[in-house]
Amino acid sequence: MALFRELQRMGHRVTIIGEEIDDDLQAEVDFVPVAVNHLTSWTKNRSFAENVARIVSIRDFDIVHGLSRAGGLDTYRLTDPLQTHWVNVFYRHPVERWFQHWNPRHRTILNIERQLYESGEVRRIITQSKLDTRLLTEYFRIPAERICRIPNGVNMHVFHPGVRAGRQDLRAAWNIESDEPLLVFAAMDFRRKALATLLAAIARTTVRPRLLVLGDGDIPKYQRYAADLGIEQRVIFAGRQPAIQAFYGAADLFVLPTIYEPFPNVNLEAMACGLPVITTQTAGGADLIVSGKNGYLIPDAWSVGELSEQITAFLALPGDEREAMRTHCVATARRYTIEDNARRTVDVFHEVLREKFRV
Repeated sequence: MALFRELQRMGHRVTIIGEEIDDDLQAEVDFVPVAVNHLTSWTKNRSFAENVARIVSIRDFDIVHGLSRAGGLDTYRLTDPLQTHWVNVFYRHPVERWFQHWNPRHRTILNIERQLYESGEVRRIITQSKLDTRLLTEYFRIPAERICRIPNGVNMHVFHPGVRAGRQDLRAAWNIESDEPLLVFAAMDFRRKALATLLAAIARTTVRPRLLVLGDGDIPKYQRYAADLGIEQRVIFAGRQPAIQAFYGAADLFVLPTIYEPFPNVNLEAMACGLPVITTQTAGGADLIVSGKNGYLIPDAWSVGELSEQITAFLALPGDEREAMRTHCVATARRYTIEDNARRTVDVFHEVLREKFRV
């Protein structure tokens, strides 16, 4: 949404092709609906990819830019996790991994992904992190000239250190003492973002922090796990929150021990609000972190001991050192603007247009 609005502000005409669009966006942009077969997960993915290709084949677009796996694309931004890598890292046991490669859903996405990257039809692939740039080269042997790394941008009008002004009001609303150490975790997929690892790490700490869990994951399951660990009184499941920046302002530390993803926007948003981040070396968000300066990195999503140690180490820092980290966080976020993201994306479009016209 931020990208298309910035592109339109720059004078480009944007058409969105998708299954549906938010009502408040209808008046802002041309929209072409895509018919999708919802019979199964794999038919949904396959029909979406094929029907997008049919639509763009009969329309006169200068550039077809994909944010989801589909056919007929000139450029593609890798926003969904690279499925080929995801299956390998999420299913850790070799036998389970082998079976998942035959799962109809995974097989369909893997086939779409293989065609997307290996057909040569997509002239440029935009990655958001060094990690995905490396993975594309390792898995698909994509030459460097076809890959452009453009990190996401953050809206500093929404996410900024001024949100800390409401810190005490939000804490009071959720019955959190003003001096209690507070961690925030935000995700819509608690398993993939390793909430279980975070809960286990909190159970090991000696500083006894509180945790606010934001998002609509399987809350009852993780409430039971927190109870099993004896920390249920220290964990608040707040569900999905529309003004997430207020929670960043109230917290001391943002923690996202995710297994893998291209570039977690929540990390950048939290840092823009002056909130240090702990995340994994196995995710694109690691690009943002200078350990000990604006956050910390742990080896992977199963590093419970390391995560517990990093949480404890941060919360033991004196106030001036924490303030210095908050300052570094904001400075980091300011390097990643929506305007720069859109400008660099348009530069890629121009490269592709020159190639198309030469051909």
